This record gives sequence, structure tokens and C-alpha cells, in this order.
Amino acid sequence: MRKKTSEMTIAELRARAAEIRTEVNTEGADLNALDAEAEEISQRIAQYETEQRRLGIAAKVAGGAGTPLDNPTVNTDAQTRAQQFKETRQGRISVAETRSVLISGGKLATPTAVSGINDVVGPHVSSIVDLVKVVNCDGMGSNKVAYIKTDVDAAAEQTEGAAATVKEPTFGTVTISPSSVAVLAYISRQVQKQSPLLYEAKVREQALLALRKKASALIVGKLKASTLVVTKDATVDSGKKGVINDKTLRNLVLAFGGDEGVEGGAVLFLNKADLVAFGDVRGTNEKKAVYEIEPDTDNPNTGIIKDGGLSVRYCLNSNLTACAGTAQTSDAQRTMFYGVPAAMELDLFSDYEIAVSADFAFDKLMDAIRGDVELGADVVAQGGFVALTIPATS
Repeated sequence: MRKKTSEMTIAELRARAAEIRTEVNTEGADLNALDAEAEEISQRIAQYETEQRRLGIAAKVAGGAGTPLDNPTVNTDAQTRAQQFKETRQGRISVAETRSVLISGGKLATPTAVSGINDVVGPHVSSIVDLVKVVNCDGMGSNKVAYIKTDVDAAAEQTEGAAATVKEPTFGTVTISPSSVAVLAYISRQVQKQSPLLYEAKVREQALLALRKKASALIVGKLKASTLVVTKDATVDSGKKGVINDKTLRNLVLAFGGDEGVEGGAVLFLNKADLVAFGDVRGTNEKKAVYEIEPDTDNPNTGIIKDGGLSVRYCLNSNLTACAGTAQTSDAQRTMFYGVPAAMELDLFSDYEIAVSADFAFDKLMDAIRGDVELGADVVAQGGFVALTIPATS
């Protein structure tokens, strides 16, 4: 089945034009239909050439005022790459660029006035990816990260003439190995009608958003499995289900940071159901809310929970298990985590390769975007997080 003219790349349009030149000489050819198709192809090619000329002129000057650009090849290179991407439907995002986007909130300079698929209301993915440590490990087979297992002891009282006795710290290592991660996203076919630069930008935006979702799930999985995470038992009710009460936040926060301090700069990662449960907790006498919740105005995925003089930053993540209402099982279940985000490391081991296909969701008039990348993650500091854990049934 031949593609519609509106769905063809510039290379496909030119190939079809050559076919028409042959078909018009075929006996019994539908000349009216071929003439109409040729006219539409001619208009599409002319539109493309005009756009390329406009972009070429824009690349020569800055701001339309005739001022020479410091590097006039920069825009041209971007336009060439974008045109190649639109024609081949394949591209690559370098490790360095992928890392910079992940740690800057996943935002690319992309147009918003592209009709086709309306986004759902609210954040697309947890901001946990923005908070953890993201490392470029391109070309490495694995990444071995050292951490302190036990700190140095205070020196014992020294006797004159005797050697000082000092217990050295002990160290451990965490090996972060890459795993092949494939992501899938969708984009409206209407986006193809945009200029190559805008088309490439929109595809890259969707591909990187899908990567952020995968990275978010990977991070949570490693938090749940890490042996470096400290656990704090959650309260369970008579029905053997997890409960959020007026002491939950205080007990979890004060369980973090060792015996001689309360670590600053820590964040609480939790399921939204638990945030709702915190908001539902009421005092015994006046029935006022125990916890005050203040979502950030610029990012509703994050905010602050206040318990009297205690103020804790939070970040929502749907991959986490909710404590409230979760029944005990034969295995302990980690729910929310409180800790320093930099204690979790996300490693990028390869470029992010993306390809676009019109076949997978053809009937829905959408293109499928597939991305492939090598990722790894793990907790890299002893006691870097404390997990509120529903204990196993006895």
C-alpha cells in the first residue's frame, strides 16, 4: 500500500515523481489522478525547497539584522542533521547530550504548537532522575564505585613510648553494570509536516521523555534491592496493613544520618498514595491536620511536608510501593525512601539510538519511536537511604 503524499519524506516524494513520469506513458493510465498527484508532489517539494532556502538565509545572519554569526556553520550542521533524520528516520543522541538533558529536567527547546496528541495533565515522569547523580560511562564495560563501610574509630589514649593504635576505615565497592534498555514512545504523524528541525526536536523530546521514565523505574528497582539501604519498620494496624500516623515522618527522618547527626539535603521519595495518607492524618483532640503539604508551584511532582518544626522535601514516584494500606506478606516490603539523592548513581554506558517507524501504529495515524541505550544504576553510599519497610509476617 503506497503512502499518502503527506506522509512521504522528500526522498520518497522525488522517487514517486520519477515513477509518475514513467506511468503517464503506460497504456490505460489514469491521467487525471496522476496529474493531481504530480501537482501535490510538486507543491510539497517546492514547499520543502522554500523552507530550506529560508533556513539557509537565516543561518547567514543573526536576528535578521544582517549581523554575521560568529560560527555560521552551526545552524547549517543542525539543519543538515535534522533533514537526514527526517528522511532516514534514524538518529543518535550522544551520551554527553543525554546526560545533560537528564540532569536538566529533560527539557529541550521544542515547539509547542504541534497538533495531534494532547499531553495528559500533570508531570510526565518523576523528578527523581533530576536529583540523582548521573555519570557518563561511555566506553566502559562496567563502573566500580568505592564506598566506606565502617568509619575510622577515635584514637585510643596513647602511652608514651608505645605505638599509636588507630582502627582504619574499611571500604567496599559497588559494581554498576550496563543493561540494554529499549523504550517505546509515540508521536502524531502530523508532526512530519513541520520543518526538519522542528520534527527532529519533537521526536527527540518524546524519546528522551521515554528514557526518563525507564531510568526512573530502574532507580526505584535498585533502591528496593540495595543492601546499602538502612531499613526502618513501618507501623501496621490490626489488619496487618501499613499505616501512616503522626509519628511516621519524624521516626523515618531521625533514623537517617547516623548516631550523631541528622543529614541535611535529604529528600523523601514516596508514592502519591502515601502523600495523600500524610494529608489525612489528624490530631487526637482538635482533629487538625498533623502534616502541612506544600507542592512546588513550578513542579507539582516535588514539594515540602511539614511536621511542626520539621520540614522535609519530597518527590513523588509511582514506581514505589505505598505504605498506607499495603498488607504484610512473607517478605519485607520497602515503601518510601529518605536519603541523599547523590547516594544513587545512574550511569550511561552508550549513546541513545532512536528510530521512527510508521508501521506499528499505522491505523492510529501515529509513528512509533524506539530508543535503545545501555544504562546502569545502584546505591553507592553505605546508609545513603533509609527505607520505611513493612515487616514480613512472623
